[in-house]
Amino acid sequence: MRLARVAEISKVFLEEGLGFGEAPEVERGSSEGARPDAAATDAQRAARLRRALERLGPTFVKFGQLLATRVDLFSAEFLRELGKLRTHVPPFPWEEARRIVEAELGATLEAVFAEFPAAPVASASIAQVYRARLRDTGEWVAVKVERPDLDETLRRDLDLLLDVSSFVDRLVPAYHRSLVHRVAGEYAARARQEIDLLAEARAMERFGEVLTPLREFRVPRVRLDLCTARLLVMEWLDGELLERVEDADALAARGVSPRALASAMLRLQLVMSYEYGFVHGDTHPGNVILMEGGQLGLIDFGLHGEVPRTLCDRMLELLFYQSSGRNDEAVAAFLQIFTPNPDAELSEFEQQLRRVLGQSDAGTARESRLTAQLVDGLRLGARYRLRAQSALFVVLRNLTIVEGIVLTYCPELDVIGEARAVLGDILRRRALGAVGKGELEQLMPLLLLNLSQRPQLADRLLRLERAFTAAGNLGEFLEREGVIDRRPPPRPQPWWLALLLGALGALLALAFARLAGC
Repeated sequence: MRLARVAEISKVFLEEGLGFGEAPEVERGSSEGARPDAAATDAQRAARLRRALERLGPTFVKFGQLLATRVDLFSAEFLRELGKLRTHVPPFPWEEARRIVEAELGATLEAVFAEFPAAPVASASIAQVYRARLRDTGEWVAVKVERPDLDETLRRDLDLLLDVSSFVDRLVPAYHRSLVHRVAGEYAARARQEIDLLAEARAMERFGEVLTPLREFRVPRVRLDLCTARLLVMEWLDGELLERVEDADALAARGVSPRALASAMLRLQLVMSYEYGFVHGDTHPGNVILMEGGQLGLIDFGLHGEVPRTLCDRMLELLFYQSSGRNDEAVAAFLQIFTPNPDAELSEFEQQLRRVLGQSDAGTARESRLTAQLVDGLRLGARYRLRAQSALFVVLRNLTIVEGIVLTYCPELDVIGEARAVLGDILRRRALGAVGKGELEQLMPLLLLNLSQRPQLADRLLRLERAFTAAGNLGEFLEREGVIDRRPPPRPQPWWLALLLGALGALLALAFARLAGC
């Protein structure tokens, strides 16, 4: 079985022109033999890879979707093509779907549902979705049913993917330098979570908290009592998918303000990423529903993730400094999102990073470098073999997606100005939340007094906090700040050596005096 799958994968890659024997000068050049530009070459290669991954099934499609988040490793053309990966496939038979639903519920279909049409409304590589009506409440729901034997297929393909990736990583230096094998390991570690529909249901419930300050968004209610690892039952949201709306005029014709939509999507990304640290991992227009009354429905939470609090803090600080034009502080904050690497030339990296973050343009979406600077900084870090946490790439992919939405529907939006306002709101909510808990009640008056007397104190405190975080331990921090000196004292020389050196010096002085007298 394993050998047959290897043969199938090899066949698909060869048919898509991804084998070692392809003739790039024929396929990528013009009839006159002109050399194509690099962007076209990347687009062609990425298109072939996308088609191959789609043909190979859910495990490889999901891996390709993860590669599409790695803005630090691949070109924009490559990422754009992989971003087109779709998991739409022919539906599996109704009899199979019915069997799975009844096995998961432990009851007949008719006992739970008043209506359950045999035709699905959507079919993907992981699951297919039906629109059904519950018997107990009469409400219409979306029923997501996992494909048969998916766990077995995933386990087989994951093992094979890791084996092949490890082999190529050892054999091909360019592949090793691109760190793709590390991405494959990260994917394998969390792939089973992404096909666990019960985990998706719990993520949807948790998003109710994330959306507290974002009333314009709506997440379907989940019938958790009917959900299992292979079955998800949730409220059906009526409306039109955003991806079916072509431009700002078409959006306005539907009664939706383009500016309000663009601003809301930007706030969504910043709040869920930097305030709550829990993200919907794929907020593209195909997962956003325009509902009656102006609300925006969010669907498909299969790809979701945690952003560690320390990373939230560092990125919040970085974005605030970046959007405020404070380049030195932005560089210092950026350095701390990477795992320290003693072999990296950090002084040279820091100089180049300062140039990257120092590039500033106007604030409209078409000219904004808010996301571009972050991407350029991460690519620079990858060249210096610096590692960043994988959660960061999902966050940046979402920011890239939302900037694309802004460009489509409201290109005149001041992205940097909007981001600065949202970040300020997040910081205020954090401070007020701490005050509400009584943590700052006694400290706040004294802190405000000191800040009013010494405006530069805040910057000094932030610099010290960054230095403390970067230090391995308290002793290292104190040594860097010049508080202590842990260098060993000069080793005392033996007395006889000092006497010998003194005698030698006296002889040399006498000899020099005699020579001078001559």
